[in-house]
Amino acid sequence: METTATIRNIAEEQTTTQKRRLDYIDIAKGMLILAVVFSHAWFANSDILGDFIPFSMPAFFFLSGYTYKTGRGYLKNIGKRALGLLVPYVLFGAFCTLLYPAYVTLSKVPAWQQMGAKAIWLAVAKTDAINMLMATPMWFLMALFTASIIFFALADKLRGSLKWTVIVSAVLVATALAIDVLKKQNLWWFVDFAPYGAAMMFIGSYCGEKKLFSRLSAKTVVIGLVCLAAAEALNRLFPGSGKTSIVQYIDPKKWYGVLTAFCIAVTGSVGTLCVARLVQQVPVLRSVFKWLGRNSLWILCIHYTAIMLIELALYNAGALTNSIMDIVAQQIYGYGNASDTALDIVLKVTVAIASIGISAIYALIHNKVKRAIKSRRAAV
Repeated sequence: METTATIRNIAEEQTTTQKRRLDYIDIAKGMLILAVVFSHAWFANSDILGDFIPFSMPAFFFLSGYTYKTGRGYLKNIGKRALGLLVPYVLFGAFCTLLYPAYVTLSKVPAWQQMGAKAIWLAVAKTDAINMLMATPMWFLMALFTASIIFFALADKLRGSLKWTVIVSAVLVATALAIDVLKKQNLWWFVDFAPYGAAMMFIGSYCGEKKLFSRLSAKTVVIGLVCLAAAEALNRLFPGSGKTSIVQYIDPKKWYGVLTAFCIAVTGSVGTLCVARLVQQVPVLRSVFKWLGRNSLWILCIHYTAIMLIELALYNAGALTNSIMDIVAQQIYGYGNASDTALDIVLKVTVAIASIGISAIYALIHNKVKRAIKSRRAAV
């Protein structure tokens, strides 16, 4: 009896520890995905990710490495990752393709209307839904899968070795830069993200193995705030750094770009993780961000399309003073002029929250179907 009770207590302790670990990881993911959603609300006066939170997507790679557990074989790891990433990519990519005509109609861009089926074919052939401007965040799923192919091959060998983690990460970042310099066409563009993402996964894996920042303390909070301040300072002092893609967000003429981008990614990731431990102590915030984190995949896949279609409809109805096309032209291509009124900001924030609500509806249906399938299998 004592032995049984002891085993039960140990199991309960392990479950509790795992739950706590998952909670603050999910909270960190929730904070990051919320930043992504609000950035994609297309505010005319500010690019939230570029201006303030340039490390949001690299931090997801970091957290993926942080939660890596040994014990599975390489093929099993890849299989599980393929099921979790490639299936949603295909399904939601197809869904966005079906919605493409509605997007073209609302956006009123003659050149895209003329391309029609060709635009859809290019998007599918390149596995690059961004060409449709309908599913931009979907690149992350392919990039994380490709990065995982690299990461799983070496994760167990580098586990716990700071020296080799740093060396391999440096080589991978250099590889990402080389790919961007050498490639001549934007084909399979997620590949240039993969080495960079794998480097972030190795850094995260080392921190997870050493259980760094896993406990709430004054030291953890201070480290988190200092890291976030460092990321912000680097982003301000060295413009052109940040985000995930070396070539997309770093001016090749600025020699410091690669180094500062990686430093921003690492410090921002650590800072987010540490602050998540603090947020975990506030019940309301813990619940909100934990839910966001646990449903971050569905929010990532759904929110962008919802925001674009709703905002374009509001613009055509005269409720917004600028369209997504105006913001794209201004922020990405550098021409045109657009600014948000107070009403624009309120409406765009509302649309962003609504897109999360739409994701929540899907998540609810998805979970119910998943539970029903499990119940049927158990019954058999």
